[in-house]
Amino acid sequence: MTAHMNIAASTKILVLSDDAAAASFMLDTFGSLSRYDVRHLALKALGEKGRFDPTQFDLIVLDVDNGTLLQQPELFAFRTSYRHIPLVVVSEDLPDDMLRLLFRLNGNDWLKKPLERRALIDMISTHAPGTGASDSRVHAVVSAVGGAGASMIASSLAHVLAQPTKNSTPRIDLFDTDFCSGALGYYLNLVNDYDLKPVIANPSRVDLEFIDLVRKRHSGGFSLLSFKQPSVLLAPKGRELVLRMLDVAAFESDHTIIDIPYYDTPWKYEVLTSVNSICIVTEMTVPALSQAKDLFANLVRLRGSSDQIFIVINKYRSKLFGLGLRRQQTEKIFKEIPTHVIADDWDTLSEAVNRGVLPFQVNSRARFCGAVGKLGALVR
Repeated sequence: MTAHMNIAASTKILVLSDDAAAASFMLDTFGSLSRYDVRHLALKALGEKGRFDPTQFDLIVLDVDNGTLLQQPELFAFRTSYRHIPLVVVSEDLPDDMLRLLFRLNGNDWLKKPLERRALIDMISTHAPGTGASDSRVHAVVSAVGGAGASMIASSLAHVLAQPTKNSTPRIDLFDTDFCSGALGYYLNLVNDYDLKPVIANPSRVDLEFIDLVRKRHSGGFSLLSFKQPSVLLAPKGRELVLRMLDVAAFESDHTIIDIPYYDTPWKYEVLTSVNSICIVTEMTVPALSQAKDLFANLVRLRGSSDQIFIVINKYRSKLFGLGLRRQQTEKIFKEIPTHVIADDWDTLSEAVNRGVLPFQVNSRARFCGAVGKLGALVR
């Protein structure tokens, strides 16, 4: 476990299985997650008194395979003695008479083999004491046009969501999916030189240990994943790699913020249809506003709803005189679509970029920071 992982204590899991392949799969899966401490024993250990102390474990995974074990009385004696320990069962597809025996175990959950990694993790995280189900929220900040300032908004939003509450300190990940530039790494002075090429061909290598290795920790309270690796966009398995990285990173985060560029990528719309909230960032020009409106309409079609989709008009400048667009004109363009205006704050943002810090670290009372704080309250 690395120093910056925000995990108080590990959950001890006992895997009881005679299936070498299934046991290896479970050990690898749980071993990739820093919150779990796993041990494997063969099923014969159930009949060997003193072989192990079940009370030392927080959860037991029992592999009954084809169900033959369910006919052995020592299994039910074991369950009767340690009924207070959460038990999850994995097995092959069982006939009805075996399923009746399975129910007698009064387990907390059941999963059919062959096992699938995500389903296994979700089941364990639901029943392991002290962990609870994963309720991570994922937020996308997507540019309608280039240069709209979405990356600065995304990084500041990560800082806002990372602020401690009375009961906890949230775990926040910021994921930069602009692999052409890796802009966030440069903006925040956390350039990542890790070469992703070896894992592009084999995305299954991505687990929590890998994410922990490549993420950068920012003093603002969040972790950053940002890489300048254009080859990811063209690689046959680039989409699978990015989606797997997002999945693993989000698993142990309370909030994950994804910075999505204006151009299309193989994973862009798949991500945008699955996130909890979307901020479409645009500028106060007719072409930029039109692009934002088109993107909004497309996302409503894909998601089936406009809920939690916000238009953010960045770099807004008010003028007493002149022919520039006014706030009232944007309301005519977007009508019922919720819009949020962030006033132009060149002094604060230019200094932040040049120093490689967050706008908050330049001026915590800046108008930009206040506006992003309101966005944080909307998506939290």
